[in-house]
Amino acid sequence: MNPESSRSTPPEIEPLFDAETVRDSVAALGRQLNDEWGEEDPILLALLGGSVIFLADLVRAVERPVRFELIDVSYSESAAGEADGSGVLQIQYPIPLDIAGQSVLVLKDVVSSGVTEPYLEQQLRDHGARAVRFAALIDMPAERKTEFELHYKALTTERQGLLVGYGLKHEGRHGNLPYVGRLSAGD
Repeated sequence: MNPESSRSTPPEIEPLFDAETVRDSVAALGRQLNDEWGEEDPILLALLGGSVIFLADLVRAVERPVRFELIDVSYSESAAGEADGSGVLQIQYPIPLDIAGQSVLVLKDVVSSGVTEPYLEQQLRDHGARAVRFAALIDMPAERKTEFELHYKALTTERQGLLVGYGLKHEGRHGNLPYVGRLSAGD
């Protein structure tokens, strides 16, 4: 018996991408990276939280040794919502690898507004990164508030709302689901 088929969908979750679609899309992204990287040796930096499962499956789909680390990004909000209007003032993160002169691929669970990505890119460039690109498990372009263009994505949805499953959690729940769904407004 397939363990994924025996797992029922909680009633508060509307499925968006089944487990097979997620798995196949991440594997296809891995093949795309294999084809495009050539001799390049990028460092993968995955944002803690929702991108952990994405990272694990993606690095297994890449057919070469890769360097990767997990980083934590914390957001600070100003009382007046300064900076770019989003209220994001600074992003703090320890980078465990020396990225000076290196190409960096930042892995995110979801890219929606596109507000923090350019700021994070600049911070990584300030640390000496030669090139910074972003890959997301899920792209939500309808929610963009900036001109940010995502370099790589496994899945795209126009559906708004809180996504859960495949590492995406809400209040610590539902991250273990093998598929991605949208949490109902009531939860």
